[in-house]
Amino acid sequence: MADPAPTQILDIIATRLANITTTNGYYTDVKKIVRGSLEPFKGYDLPFIYYWMDSLSNERSVYDDDNRSIDLSIGIHDLTRDRSFNDVANELAADVIIALNRSDANPKVSDDPNYDLNDAISDLVFNGYDTLISGNQDPWCGALIRFTLKYRCDPFEVSSYGA
Repeated sequence: MADPAPTQILDIIATRLANITTTNGYYTDVKKIVRGSLEPFKGYDLPFIYYWMDSLSNERSVYDDDNRSIDLSIGIHDLTRDRSFNDVANELAADVIIALNRSDANPKVSDDPNYDLNDAISDLVFNGYDTLISGNQDPWCGALIRFTLKYRCDPFEVSSYGA
């Protein structure tokens, strides 16, 4: 049996997040990406991304398709001492937003956008983000970015997805 559709879509998200490198034109080079874990990051992990599915909702259309929505949260953190926390947090959020809108075949910031995860979803909605700041001896900052991913499937189907 194939993995459930949300798991397959989250695998695509992980692949896109892994493209966040300065070589591809992003602000930072991500060192570690973790899905749905409560394990805290360590200093040597930074820049660090963690992401998870908050919820899945379903709406039946008049044409007998199920229209599903995945609420997705992505956190990204890095260290800073010499720059404004908000400036760094805004750059980190920009990296995530751009990466999700670039295909794995064309992952550079300068490449053409791909808004539907290569036809895996029908819509990728950016809902906003919050900046995060620590106040201890190892000052880190980050952003918590929220998206909604929409896809269609047959009623009661758990493994299929598409635009």
